[in-house]
Parts: sequence; structure tokens; C-alpha cells
Amino acid sequence: MPDRARRMRTRPAFWFALVETVVVMPWVALSLRTRGFARTMQSAAGSPDGASAAARRGAPVPVAVLVVTAAVTTVAGRRPTGWTCLPRAVTIVRLARRRGHEVELCVGVASPTEGVLPAHAWVEYGGVPLNDTADVRERYLVIPVPAPTDRNPDVR
Repeated sequence: MPDRARRMRTRPAFWFALVETVVVMPWVALSLRTRGFARTMQSAAGSPDGASAAARRGAPVPVAVLVVTAAVTTVAGRRPTGWTCLPRAVTIVRLARRRGHEVELCVGVASPTEGVLPAHAWVEYGGVPLNDTADVRERYLVIPVPAPTDRNPDVR
């Protein structure tokens, strides 16, 4: 286990985020299935006033965001079937924004192989991928994800 991850697990904030993740991630997965992406994101995004302005590119990632990412990654790895990338990413968005940090949900597609269009979701802070490798934008073409609002909750 990397030293940074080991230090993260000693923080009380990590354990709080871990418990919060155990509750939020199943809700996100169920909501994505029953309510769809747009309504889930509308609920997950919370108040636009609650999060700070978007981080400038290359800004250092706040510890609170790293703690949330570590907690979600830990919980996701404990489920026998694993969690897919979209519930993981939406959970990170929800928990980071609850802590006042603006993060960006990214969705990308890769070149089709054998009739399958590979897609992936991840979260970035200031252009830095939080729950994926640094080369994720080289592997996937990012597609725009419209932000649902009160006026257009059914954006798909």
C-alpha cells in the first residue's frame, strides 16, 4: 500500500467519509438505475452555492477531496462484484461537493472494439484525475456532460 494511502487511513475524516460512502454509494447506484443519470446528478450535485469555484488547472488537490476519493475507492473494492465507474464517480462528486469542493465528473468513450463502445467515468479536480491514472484522457475521448438544473432536470 502506498505510504500516502496508509497515512490517509489514519485520519478521522477518512473513517467518517468511509461510513458516509457505505450509505451514499448504494443510493447512487439505485438512483442511477431507477431515476436515471440526470436526476441522480441533480440530487448528487447539491446546491451550486455549496461548492467553491472550480479549481484552476494544476491547483493542489485539497486533503478533503483525497480523503473522499480514498474512502470511495476502499468501499468500492470491498464489494464482491465491485462497483462500476459511474456510481464511484458520482459518489465522489456528491461527497466532495458536500465538503465545499468543486470537482468535475468526466465521461469518456474509447474506440469501438468488436462491436462494443467502451465508456468510462472518472472525477477530476483542477484537471487532475482523482480516481484514475493520469493518462485517462489519452485513453478516452471526453464527451460533454450537461449539468442538470431545476429548469432542465431531464437533460440526458
